[in-house]
Amino acid sequence: MMIWYCLISVLLLLGVDGFLPHHQRASLSRPLSDSSEGALDVNDVGSDVVRSPLRFLGPYPSMPLRFPGLATASQKSRNVTGISLDFVLDTAANTNTINAQVASELELEKVGEAPGGVGAAGGLMGGDTFLLGDAELDLQRESDDNKDEADDNFIFMQGLTASALPVAAPGAAGLLSLSFFYCFEGGVEFVWGDQTSLPSITFYGSDTNLNVNGMALVPFESLPVSMLPSVTISINGFEMPALFDTGSPITVLNAKAAEAAGIDKAIDLTEQADDAGSGWNPFSKIKANIQQAQELATATSRGEVLTIMGSDGPVRLVKSKDPQTLSLQAQTFDAPASQKGDKQYTTVGQSHCYVGDLPGLAALGGLGDSAPPAAVLGMDFLRLRPRVVFRAQQKEIYM
Repeated sequence: MMIWYCLISVLLLLGVDGFLPHHQRASLSRPLSDSSEGALDVNDVGSDVVRSPLRFLGPYPSMPLRFPGLATASQKSRNVTGISLDFVLDTAANTNTINAQVASELELEKVGEAPGGVGAAGGLMGGDTFLLGDAELDLQRESDDNKDEADDNFIFMQGLTASALPVAAPGAAGLLSLSFFYCFEGGVEFVWGDQTSLPSITFYGSDTNLNVNGMALVPFESLPVSMLPSVTISINGFEMPALFDTGSPITVLNAKAAEAAGIDKAIDLTEQADDAGSGWNPFSKIKANIQQAQELATATSRGEVLTIMGSDGPVRLVKSKDPQTLSLQAQTFDAPASQKGDKQYTTVGQSHCYVGDLPGLAALGGLGDSAPPAAVLGMDFLRLRPRVVFRAQQKEIYM
């Protein structure tokens, strides 16, 4: 999704008091996975740890929230209230969003307006801000056969608001942004799941029960104005700043970063355009244009080219020719004294990345032909590590 909405005024929209201690019976019925060893089940800890199912809408991590006070027109006609909505979890957006059609159908109360901002593919128009109200974790989806426990939901967030911005959230009602993550002093833990464990997300009201033993500490910086999280990544020994973006399914480098890191693209669109424009024969140009379109369509079908429709026209992202090994600059506590001043790295893994100049990279100053190297670190690499803990207040990431 890659949404970078530059609106600092709502960075702390929910505030740290938006998180309520969990109700003792509002726990998941399935046991913890081995990958989250050391994190206690919510029934066994104090009152500041809550675990919820983590769902994937395609490549996008999301969670279901239930709003007991909301209802559709059809529900209201039957005197029924309560509706469940899926929200994408996006660390590189700084305002919560809601689909305008969903807001209209639920007749949400307007409580303000959000001005225009910047998204991954260009400028965004502003929109109305709505009150969704109190939200519960929708545990019923996790345990339909345990109805007594599932019905005993508890208020997870109070006074949740979101803005109807023209931002895509495929299959979801909206997204929960950086302001949401700031609500949890102890941090938010993602367990992506595998063949032996189910995906989950755990919210820590404090760090009392947070276990990050054996995990690498990756500090991040908050960017000016947008306050979005930026980490330092390294590919082929070349360092560059990157947005830490759970709302992006892919990792993207701008052209300058790809060149400096020695990354070859699977297909050269610039060379194709030059070939199509060469020669004096107009018929040969038409033929070349048709051939170029066919080659582009073939490359798109193979996943070598992705096209994002932006406000200023389509933005094409080209897949790297070969998989790349990506590392993150980390803080190591047990480094030898002789290496204390050296930069430390943790290897995330190996995967293909994409190359292109996303307008949203302007948040890192990485836009245009003369822009410095910049990147977006997306879910394709993040899911290579089984657990990720994002601590917004402390500017820390563990993985």
